[in-house]
Amino acid sequence: MIKLMIFFIVFVSISPSIISQNLTNCERSCPYSPLTQVPYPFGFSSGCQIQLNCTYNGSVLIGEFSVQQINPDDLLVSLPAMCGRQVEALSLLYGEHYAPLSTNAILLEMCTDPKENCIIPATTLQPNFENINCSGVQGGYGNVSCYSGDISSNFLEYENITRMGCRRLFSGFITDIIGDSRAVSVHLQMIKLGWWLKGSCDCSGDADCIKVVSPVDGSEGHRCNCKSGLEGDGYAAGSGCREGKGMPTLNIRSVY
Repeated sequence: MIKLMIFFIVFVSISPSIISQNLTNCERSCPYSPLTQVPYPFGFSSGCQIQLNCTYNGSVLIGEFSVQQINPDDLLVSLPAMCGRQVEALSLLYGEHYAPLSTNAILLEMCTDPKENCIIPATTLQPNFENINCSGVQGGYGNVSCYSGDISSNFLEYENITRMGCRRLFSGFITDIIGDSRAVSVHLQMIKLGWWLKGSCDCSGDADCIKVVSPVDGSEGHRCNCKSGLEGDGYAAGSGCREGKGMPTLNIRSVY
């Protein structure tokens, strides 16, 4: 920081160019994947606003979990059923810029204070995991408890999950209520993360700002969405907005 201040004083005409290069030094493509560039503010280097991980085989990860889609408002992440996975792995999905949404349900094992509050009971889900046997008992996949968040809240409260005293993170699924009906769409072994940028709104002039309160530390955050009929990332520091249909969904891998 001291060196940068010295450069600013001595080389006033050069420093704006240096600072600009630092701000835009973000690698938006995974070198080992045929992906097109991920949209601002995502990327794969330390200069990116929201940094994802790129593996040698082209997978895009948050922690140990594979990102399947990048959407304007959320990330679709794989949470495959697994025996023996430590519950602490769930904390990897709570970061400075993302956290699980309340439309998710988390399946946990070995809980001292289980709370069965899922919209879909675990017994109904059991046939979908019949090939995974964590208990060692034929025909069962273990003593699994299911936790869903409060639909009046945007995010799953991490503290409420940890209060259940569970030792294993088994899997998760997404529940979406279809329209105004009571019908529910279920996506197994998946989870949605809401994402945001820190600080007050910094959107382009043709974008709406959606304010977000971080469930991790309570700080102020936001997302930018282009107004109807426009496309782009909506950010003043990104591509802004232009005529089109909005920020497209980026499918990283097939989820089916």
